[in-house]
Amino acid sequence: MSELRQLCSFTVGSEDYALDIMRIKEIIQPQKITSVPKVPAFIEGVIELRGSILPVVDLRKRFDLPATPSTRASKYVIVGIEGRIVGLVVVAVGEVLRVADSEISAAPALQGDAAQYFAGVCRHGGRILFILDLDRILTSTEKISLSGLTRA
Repeated sequence: MSELRQLCSFTVGSEDYALDIMRIKEIIQPQKITSVPKVPAFIEGVIELRGSILPVVDLRKRFDLPATPSTRASKYVIVGIEGRIVGLVVVAVGEVLRVADSEISAAPALQGDAAQYFAGVCRHGGRILFILDLDRILTSTEKISLSGLTRA
């Protein structure tokens, strides 16, 4: 029998993605971001959340997707990446899905860097969801530069 995995669906640009729900600390409304000089373009800056300073990563920029304006549905998904807490900017958060491991396929071999960001794909409700691999969304160099932005 196949294990069920709980995934949280969300939208970046106009595409649907999913993330293992166990990796999500919380989902919050967007806050005022303080810009940080000399960081990669996909890092929006930092926010303060309950006394901690967290870097905010714009997944749209990370995936080289076209800009979409923020809406009332925009959220920050707060996740843990190798012991650091990071905010991910998403257009909207969808639903929590229960997906059998047998329904998850390996990420297709894609041109360029894209495939490295995904742990797999699944079909749900007539759409294809790429499942994010949080541990590979940042390179080791980027993780080191992010560590200088965090303060607990």
